Amino acid sequence: MRCALTVLCLTLLTAMALAADAESVNLARGARATASSHLPGAEPAKAVDGRVADDSRWVSDRGAAPPAWLHIDLESRSRLGGIHLHSGWKEGGAIGDFHVEYRDGGDWKAVPGAMVRGNQAQSVAVPFDDTAAIETDAVRLVVDHAAGDVARVRELLVWSYSPDGIPVLPPGDADRTISGIHLNQSGFNRTKPKRFTAPLLADGTPFTVRRRGDESTLFEGRLVGHIGDFTPFEPEGSDEYVVHCGDERSVPFRIGRFWLERVTYRGSVDFMADARHHVGSYTKPCRGSFGWRDDHQFSFELNGLVAQYLANPSAYERMKRTIPPAPPGDGVRWGALEACPVEAPDIVRLIHWGADTIVTQRLDHMLLKEQLAFFLHAWPALKRWLPEQNRDVVLAYVRDVWVKPTITGQYPYDTIRENHDLLVIKTEIGTTKGENPPGHSILPNLLMHEVAVRERLPDADRYLRVALDQAAWVVAHVDWTDPLTTKGQRMSEHVVLAGLGMILRHHASRAPDGLAAKLRGWADVAIARSDNLWDFRMLSATQWTPTGSQATHWNEPGNVMGFPSCALAALPAVDDPGRRIRLEQLVWSHVDDCFGRNPCGRHFSYDAPREIEGVEHGWYSFYKGGIGQLENSRFVFDGSPKNAHYPFHPEVGNVGWTEGWVAFNSAWNASLAALATHDTQLTCERRGRGILVRLRAPLDFDERTRETGVVTVVRDGVPEPLEVVEEDVDSAWLSAVIDDAAGVTRVTYGHGFWQTATDVQPVP
Repeated sequence: MRCALTVLCLTLLTAMALAADAESVNLARGARATASSHLPGAEPAKAVDGRVADDSRWVSDRGAAPPAWLHIDLESRSRLGGIHLHSGWKEGGAIGDFHVEYRDGGDWKAVPGAMVRGNQAQSVAVPFDDTAAIETDAVRLVVDHAAGDVARVRELLVWSYSPDGIPVLPPGDADRTISGIHLNQSGFNRTKPKRFTAPLLADGTPFTVRRRGDESTLFEGRLVGHIGDFTPFEPEGSDEYVVHCGDERSVPFRIGRFWLERVTYRGSVDFMADARHHVGSYTKPCRGSFGWRDDHQFSFELNGLVAQYLANPSAYERMKRTIPPAPPGDGVRWGALEACPVEAPDIVRLIHWGADTIVTQRLDHMLLKEQLAFFLHAWPALKRWLPEQNRDVVLAYVRDVWVKPTITGQYPYDTIRENHDLLVIKTEIGTTKGENPPGHSILPNLLMHEVAVRERLPDADRYLRVALDQAAWVVAHVDWTDPLTTKGQRMSEHVVLAGLGMILRHHASRAPDGLAAKLRGWADVAIARSDNLWDFRMLSATQWTPTGSQATHWNEPGNVMGFPSCALAALPAVDDPGRRIRLEQLVWSHVDDCFGRNPCGRHFSYDAPREIEGVEHGWYSFYKGGIGQLENSRFVFDGSPKNAHYPFHPEVGNVGWTEGWVAFNSAWNASLAALATHDTQLTCERRGRGILVRLRAPLDFDERTRETGVVTVVRDGVPEPLEVVEEDVDSAWLSAVIDDAAGVTRVTYGHGFWQTATDVQPVP
């Protein structure tokens, strides 16, 4: 009876969805349907008869040669908006892998982006890219893989195009494979917030945390606002845990010293290696790309890569080298810099690549040339690996173009042809595309000030003056309550907050009036908009995520992935203890959002289940092709919940746009750097004429091994490396003893603006 009622509800609600949107019409209803094969009584016409039922399905013949297909002849040529596919039998049998084709003259062509892999939901929405404008008189569903190699289609709805998008899938048919407890599927860091959301369970419902396969209760609590909090639960070891709440059970997860860093550091580097332009996982030219595929000018790759390396160098230096040497440069695409030695860490090879492509291609857009300040600032750390010629060439190019007001060549989505002089105040704010974030030049000018001082250039102070003046403009003119200036910047917001935060950290005495209050104001807005069951920062008081003029807008993984960097930049200005705790809680809730604590219950990456330890459910689909050609790249963040999914509407399915972008990953890299800086501590304890040096940094990735790192000891003004070793196989601290500390005045970890340091009292 329950199945029959479900089918009836699905049928009625599908009809209601159709009636509610008169502009979007199901063109397949009653159309002529043919198929590659069918079983007796399961003819293709039953897939377009308007009934979503087990007794009215097209079922392919098991013995037929794959792939199975269902062909729909439309009454006339029409522009298409997408499909709804209802597949399977009883409670299972959903079609796992399929794609959609359309007839173009005498040829069949794949609908861009309409490919689904690993589907387990019986009802799936597949909106078409509205920029592709698919017009046709015939559609074909191609079943690449189905349960038992039999395609079972209860109903195929083909929707005509509407600016409002295709109708929403009926409620009540959410993906049954997703647990009702939404949390970080991979795991949690010790000493950090650990929270989950149970959207359908009542407040006050008790929950417990148990070892996987063990009924013993290790922690217990109750839901408040649909949220369960088990932050105090701090187990050691490598066990998996499960949350039990009501009738729901979470997926298993782990809790480790630096679990997030363990499962993402390698992937963050692998993506940047794969996504490079002309090399990596796709070597053909891509339009609008320079150093990375689909980078445009506003992906800020060096901002993130340099910060990652300088904040936690030992983690990246001890990684296995995997990036092969690039082919010799032709002097047009790359090659202005002498080649990076093969022994350099992978992240250094990527930093070298980014600087080389900008200089070789003579890219003079302000958002690209300002990235070179990160390379030059990092030179004291990079010179161990790179030829001195690299520094000389980059510095000469920067001094040549830094104040150049105009640009040569074409830059996608560019709205500013003049005012590219980086010593001129920037008063323009870009759109929700993220192409011109306010205050983007603050940190590059701060870094160039440090470079100019180090290189003894005559104009050092002017960079600092402009950075401070630009910050003052942001304080006076940028309204954090306007979504366009914060979350509306989509994946570029971290650039703004990092610059403001670095002024307070390194030039507090010269900071413009009101800067600390401005950062507190940003935190206040973020906290206010995150008061919901997901601890998720909304776009506004009434809207969850950015939307746009087209139904496919927006895909905002970078907004969420870059949030930790923003929040940690603002944190030093927040003096109220309760608000500091809440802001750090939001740092981790947004990390968790990327890993499944969201209305869809899915990780943002389609490939996460096979690439990220502990993840069970990846994003619905990935984008095949596109400007970035990222489908074969590792660690791609493909999609995130759209406005229609909130506060809890998983039945909406795979709506909106899904496509990876290097700009999303570079925002994630910035967050990894900010987390490393925030979590790094360095102490020196006097022991007679020696000292005990202790370092706490994200370096404990393996609870079975005593891992190592390297700090720098300054003795008589000369830096020297010192290896520190994990104090136990699963310890937060690494340490070493200097028996004779005569002349030692300072110990540091990391480099430049991202360095952690402590002074040492002289030996008596």
